[in-house]
Amino acid sequence: MQPVSLPDLSRSDVNVQAQGRDLYSSLTRLIDDRRTSDADLGAAYGKLGMLLQAAEYYDAAEPCYRNAQTLVPGEVRWPYFLGHLHMSKGETEKAEIAFKRALELQPDQVAALIWLGRLYLDEGRTDEADQMFTKALALAPQAVAALAGLGRAALAKRDYARAVQNFERALAIDPGSDSLHSPLAIAYRGLGQLDKAEPHLRQWRNRDILVPDPLKQELDLLLESSLSYELRGVRALEARDWPTAAAIFRKGLELSQENTMLRRSLQHKLGTALFMTGDVPGARAQFEEVVRLSPAEGVDESAAKANFSLAVLMMEAGERKAAIEHLSAAVKYQPNYVEAHIALADALSRAGKVQESLVHYKAALEINPRAAQASMGAALALARGRRYPEARDRLQEAMQLQPDHPEFAHALARLLAAAPDDRVRDGQRSMQLIQQLFKENKSTDLGETMAMAFAELGDFREAAAIQRGVMAAAQKAGLQDAVRRMAGNLELYERRQPCRTPFPDNDPFKAPGGEVKSGKLKVESK
Repeated sequence: MQPVSLPDLSRSDVNVQAQGRDLYSSLTRLIDDRRTSDADLGAAYGKLGMLLQAAEYYDAAEPCYRNAQTLVPGEVRWPYFLGHLHMSKGETEKAEIAFKRALELQPDQVAALIWLGRLYLDEGRTDEADQMFTKALALAPQAVAALAGLGRAALAKRDYARAVQNFERALAIDPGSDSLHSPLAIAYRGLGQLDKAEPHLRQWRNRDILVPDPLKQELDLLLESSLSYELRGVRALEARDWPTAAAIFRKGLELSQENTMLRRSLQHKLGTALFMTGDVPGARAQFEEVVRLSPAEGVDESAAKANFSLAVLMMEAGERKAAIEHLSAAVKYQPNYVEAHIALADALSRAGKVQESLVHYKAALEINPRAAQASMGAALALARGRRYPEARDRLQEAMQLQPDHPEFAHALARLLAAAPDDRVRDGQRSMQLIQQLFKENKSTDLGETMAMAFAELGDFREAAAIQRGVMAAAQKAGLQDAVRRMAGNLELYERRQPCRTPFPDNDPFKAPGGEVKSGKLKVESK
């Protein structure tokens, strides 16, 4: 058994200091009591080690884990936490031994496989890394960290095709894994596909690829600190337990009295939890307080998200001018905030400020060229501004770049059927597009567009019949506003007149699956 002592905890929060003293006192009592079992004493050593490791007192934590491992050699947590401890200290050889021991005790430990694979990658042992990531992926097929590891191992071996396959699959599962865009661009360059590499270079951001690691979360949540409460609250948000999340964030705020980025982050998340419970005034008060305490200049993620969230509430309340001001602040505080650029562009477009909206759609697409909502929003804005040829060209380009998004073909079919500009309309092509889409999804939105195409081709009888059918379906679904809107087109067809309004200004355009592509915002929560 190795000697254990409590280090100087003065650099930690007072609550963490109290935790440390309590755990150390409990451990010493168990040591002095000869009736204490090995299991209980091992657990006490391990728990003190966890607290010290979480507080970054690594040298003091190590003997605690060693003793716990000696007393309870079958417990996987102690070698596993030792592996993380040695990684934090840069002791890769010791970390490897510890993670291997953890895997001997629990061979299906996905996190240990991934961490060990990353160690092998750092040491250039690509074959061994590949084995670890392959095992992890077999156990957890959606694990982005395992796919990312396989991609990096393939890249190191210059197997560019396999690297692309794994990185693309990882991004399909989690589009927010922005750090993968750079190695993906390198892989495409290795294949000689420079046109595919360039967009990914623009999308790169330095973000961690999270490892699914329940044991590591125990460490993250152990400390009685503001950061720990933020992490616990986020877990409650993810579980959709809004009241619990709100209570946890309030506790974190009690421990964080100074105006720091962490405190503002806690306030924003508290506002999100309150919003989800239905307490809109309470949520708005929290968001407004974050905005009030935010710095005047500089990048500030909490300020950006609070302004975004306030804009959501103001849109709901019909305060469109104030909403635009807050969205403008959101992109100022976080220039690479894609969602805020798109939301601001949508709001400006609906306000008739087409040219200003196009600036922000362009900014969103420069950050993420695959942001389908930005491409769609830009096309709709051009149509609102009666720039129909440009809208058509934008939709045609988007169809080619993102063939997996049928909403572009649908929007193009509407434009070709009902644009007021004679140079743009093409009833035959509109009908071809809509019939192809109709094979995959027979929604009322597609039926309405098909009626437009029939009317453009001069078959008003068929157009009216289809329009009556979609109106009946909308009536049955209780969509009274849609029924009233569609009645206007029915009157046109009955008078043998075509539709010349492809996208009603006050009605969000919908994709064949019914998903709104340019419309209601959501409160930003993460």
